[in-house]
Parts: sequence; C-alpha cells; structure tokens
Amino acid sequence: MFFARYFLHSLLIFSLHAMLFFGLSQANEGTMTYEKFYRLNKPLYRSTSGDLINFSYQSAQLSEQRKIDTYMMGDLRLYFQDNNAVNYSLQEAYLRYQNADYKLFVGRKILDWNINEKYWSLGYLNANQAFTLLSNEEEGVTGALLNKQMGQFEFDVLLSYIFIPQLNPSIDFKNSEVKSKSDWARLPPKKTVINGVEVPIAYSISKYKISKIIFNKSLGSNIRYRWNKGGVSAFAVYKPENKLRANANASYDNISKVIVEADPTVNHHAYYGLQIFQSFGDLKTRAGLSYVDPNAHLGKDFPVDITNARKTIKLDYFTINPHYDKEAYAHMSANLDRKTYILSLNYIHLLTKDTRLNDDFFTDAIKWKRAIGGSVTYFLNDTFNVLLDLKYDLDRLDNIVKSELKYNYQNKITVALGLEMLKAPDIKSYWSYYRANDTLYSSIGFFY
Repeated sequence: MFFARYFLHSLLIFSLHAMLFFGLSQANEGTMTYEKFYRLNKPLYRSTSGDLINFSYQSAQLSEQRKIDTYMMGDLRLYFQDNNAVNYSLQEAYLRYQNADYKLFVGRKILDWNINEKYWSLGYLNANQAFTLLSNEEEGVTGALLNKQMGQFEFDVLLSYIFIPQLNPSIDFKNSEVKSKSDWARLPPKKTVINGVEVPIAYSISKYKISKIIFNKSLGSNIRYRWNKGGVSAFAVYKPENKLRANANASYDNISKVIVEADPTVNHHAYYGLQIFQSFGDLKTRAGLSYVDPNAHLGKDFPVDITNARKTIKLDYFTINPHYDKEAYAHMSANLDRKTYILSLNYIHLLTKDTRLNDDFFTDAIKWKRAIGGSVTYFLNDTFNVLLDLKYDLDRLDNIVKSELKYNYQNKITVALGLEMLKAPDIKSYWSYYRANDTLYSSIGFFY
C-alpha cells in the first residue's frame, strides 16, 4: 500500500546510516540492471510502467568471528514510462549480536521456519517482494529474533511491536480511480450497472491512523531437533497478515456515480506447521504440514479490532463479502545441487475446502490446490546458465512456465533473456485473472 512506503523509506535511510556509522559492513555487492519488457498479449489491466532500471544492494555475509555485525539486502526500481515512478523493497536489514550462549537479531529478517513456502510464493510467514507476477523473492519480518542452540536442539523466539505490510504490487488513489504501477495488480471495477445503465464508480480512501497499522504485535517461536544429516522442526506464530485487507463503504448519489470509500485494515492470523528434513548425499529433502487461521485470537495482550474488517455490504450495485477461511497444506521438496546443474522437485496439496472465487477485489483466491513444480538450472560453462521452471496444478490445470538464459562476464556484466507464460483455464483459479500477462524480457546489468 502507498502509505507504507513513507515509513519504509525512513527505515531504509536509518539502516543505511547505522551501517555507515558503526562501520560494520566490510564488503558489499551491488548491481544496476536495465530491464525491458515485451508483452506477448494484452493484459486485463495495463499500467503505463514498462522499462526500468533496478538497483540491488547486498552487504557481506555475517562473520562468525564478530560479536556485532549487520546485514542488508534490498532493491530500488525506477520506471521510465510512469512519470519516473519508484518502487523499492527492503528484504532484510538487521543487526546481529552473538555470544557463546545465543544470537540476537534486531531489524528486518527473513525467517527460515517453512522453507517450502518460498517456492510457491504463499506469503504467510515472510511477505512476497512481488515486483513481478511470478517472482518468489521474499521480504522479512521486522522485530527481534532470539536464537539459541542447546545440544541437538535449536530454538527461535520472535517478538515484534512493528508491522510493515507487503508493499507490492502497490496501489494509489488518483482522480477517483484506483491505479497501480504493476500490470498484475488486482484492481476494483470501474463501473457498475444500476437499472440497466452503466454507472461509474468513484473511489477514495478513508481517514485512518497510520499508527493503527504500523504498531501491531507479533509473537512466534520455532524449535528444531537435528540428527545426522536430518532433523525435525515445528513453528507457531501469531502476527498480522502480510497483505493489508481492504474494506469499504458504498453509496449511490442518485445522479451520476457510485461513491466507494476504501478502508485499509490489519488482520492477524495464526500460522503453524511441522517439517521433517533429511539429506542423502547431495540430495536434500523436506516435507511438512502447515496451517493458517485468519480468525485466531491470542489473548488480552494482543487486542485486535476486527469489527470494520469483517463488515459486509450487499447492495444491488456493489457487494463486499471478505472471506476469512482457514487453510491447511501438505508440501514436500527434493533439491539436488551439483557443480553443473541444480534440480528441484516440489509438491503442494491444499487439505481444506476451497470456497473462494476469483472475482472479488477484496479477497484473493487460493493460489494452489494440488500442484507439482520442477526447476532445473544448467550451467553450460562459467559464464552461461539456463533456467527452466514449470508449475502445474493437477486440479485446475494451471500451467506456469518461466525460463531464462543468462550470461555473466567475470562478475562485471550480466545479460539475460527470459520468458514468462501462464495458462489458467479455470475461472476460479487465482491465475485466471492474469492469464494474459505473458512476457518476454531482456536485461543488462553491471556490478559495482
């Protein structure tokens, strides 16, 4: 959402100044990439954004010899066709303190409590970066994380009083319309029908306190037990959903338009799961169960006002009926990492009923019901590599293909050519709204 950018901007500047002041980052890596997109069909919604320059920054990996260290990773995007609009993402930015007994992380950190979540871009634990439709990059949780090892056990405890929502795809309210820099943002309808006549819808955003969105608590923990080349883990967390909910009030002025006042709201959910992992030489396998409950309440210390969030409106010309459905998943993965290639095989299965349709701006449909996914990265030599990623939903017949050819010259210049295509024949599918977003893209990047 647009308002979160101002808060994140302050956090980003603070993090940069902190690192420069303490002088803790000994090395870093940055890239500047020019990207050009060629649309292969006509999407349902097309923004004026297109070609862009992306600046990426990643500091040096943490040193095990230092008590205090910092880490940061983020992106800044400048779009040419949309009045030089800017998108940015602070994926991680934290300070780590360690001694012989524990490690303490303070800031924004990606949690590794459910590794299989990233491949499927579920976004329940860590937020999705969501620069593009098929990206599976993540943004971390902001707070304090305590890590402690005791023999074969490892414990994580998360506590936070600050919530930064998922920033992308962003939306803005301009001239009574809802707009976005992203081609794949789900936007509300521009018109409705009253007595057989098309009537425009005028949108605005209600007055709200940013503090009610940003100052929200999170509490979670993760425990691992390791054995030779394997282990088992369990996690549970109560936190705000990474994406803001949207509700609204609607009225008809009896003259020319329907007036809709949108109201951003925060909803907490409980997310917990169990995983088992085992390595067989270079083959790493992982299987697990996870459960998300958007109706959960933790207690008096976590007061949540959901009165407005659960509001429904059913008028002849406008309907709002947000869904708060529990979801359970079984998931597994097998990954093989070799010198000349990387293979990955994945599976996810929705264990609960799917009742959500894909025609509501206020509720997303389920992304996956019973899907398999596989990817291969083949290194032709030290400079050329090829990526192919396929995802297929066995129930809905969704078919998603992502491929990329990349050339890397001495870690100074990279050139890439990629293709993203999807097919979603079932109108109930999450992906059916975006099925006309096939894209061919090219990029050239420079390391600094």
